[in-house]
Amino acid sequence: MRLVLLFLALGGVCFAIGCDKGPTMATVTGSVTYDGKPVPEGDITFSDPENKIAPDAGKIKDGVYTVSVKPGKKKVDIRASKLEKLPAGKKGAMGETEMPVDYIPDKYNLKSELTADVAGGTNKFDFTLKP
Repeated sequence: MRLVLLFLALGGVCFAIGCDKGPTMATVTGSVTYDGKPVPEGDITFSDPENKIAPDAGKIKDGVYTVSVKPGKKKVDIRASKLEKLPAGKKGAMGETEMPVDYIPDKYNLKSELTADVAGGTNKFDFTLKP
């Protein structure tokens, strides 16, 4: 019973003085084009360059994205794939005749050169990617 009362008392103190609600998030929106065309579908990730905090990620749809991101300097990773036909007579492990293939170059994901300095509030970053 004493343990229950202790937890209730601590909960009341936390409510009265306010407990840490986690990091303040910023809204990041923008567009992503590749070779002059909007990226139809893909993923965008904003990561701490020193990997001290978890990355924030979202989806790209019809060349646009909106992601909630912890403010600060970020490394940006953009990925997208498209279906390509397998050579005649070849099939995938499940009998597929097409397989997804990443088409965004490594310099925009595995070896990303993209960065963003995310401030509090709303931010807009457009990414124009070239082959």
